[in-house]
Amino acid sequence: MDERLTQMESHAALVELMRPRQWVKNVFVLLPLLFSGLGEDPWAIGRALIATACFCLMSSAVYCLNDALDAGADSRHPRKRRRPIPSGRVSVRSAFILSAVLAVLGLGIAGVFLSRGVVLFVALYAANSLGYCLFLKYRVIVDVMSIALGFVFRLIAGCEAIGVVASSWMVLCGFSLAMLLGFGKRRLEFTQLAAPVEYRATLESYSREKIDVLLSVSAALCLISYAMYTTAPTTIQIHRTDKLIYTIPPVVYGIFRYIFKIQEGRYDGPVEVLLKDPVFLLNGLSWMAISAGVLYLI
Repeated sequence: MDERLTQMESHAALVELMRPRQWVKNVFVLLPLLFSGLGEDPWAIGRALIATACFCLMSSAVYCLNDALDAGADSRHPRKRRRPIPSGRVSVRSAFILSAVLAVLGLGIAGVFLSRGVVLFVALYAANSLGYCLFLKYRVIVDVMSIALGFVFRLIAGCEAIGVVASSWMVLCGFSLAMLLGFGKRRLEFTQLAAPVEYRATLESYSREKIDVLLSVSAALCLISYAMYTTAPTTIQIHRTDKLIYTIPPVVYGIFRYIFKIQEGRYDGPVEVLLKDPVFLLNGLSWMAISAGVLYLI
């Protein structure tokens, strides 16, 4: 009985190491499905879901690798020291092995079931993430830009999976939104840590005032690019409607509320804001409902 309980705890620790709660970020892979008009096509839905699964596997591989590399620093962090590796529940060796297995599965499934384009962007995501783990996260501003590129690769892979071309405005909007999420994460680290530089060296070059400016610029760019996407002649031509402009209000509210919550510092990261703030979650669902209504019902 004790041996079985120990095995269950070990398996639970490995699942925790994969951070399945972070898979919500891979919703970026599904966004092209919503805005392509193919949301009712079983073939497109299936391929989009497979692509999302590939990114879930690959992103978990990255989390395992990152935690293995950061085990020493995480052990001194007030919150991260409870993670599986710093707490001693998972060894560094096991984390490296799990990372390799997940990465091979992610690329393998994409190679078997999806196009070469999807495989390419899954591989680019992996390469960019590896660069982030090894050295990019130690470079101010570049650290957040690397994170944002990961979201752009998700977005374009979602387009490749269903055979559509990504709009320039959509790519710009996705990139600026990811920048907003990344700088929000840095802002939270300043708020929650007594000596943030001890845990992340790049924070020495940041300050609350600087990050607030970067948040404002990213938010403005995101709002402008989304507004331009909804009103672009090509968007109206493709979707045969000019009503996507009515999806702008929940986007505006969501971005402003996100900045408010980040500055309050009550959450551990962007994902927690998305999932634990009921008003934010309701606003996101309303945006999806309005978008689906405009694209598929009107």
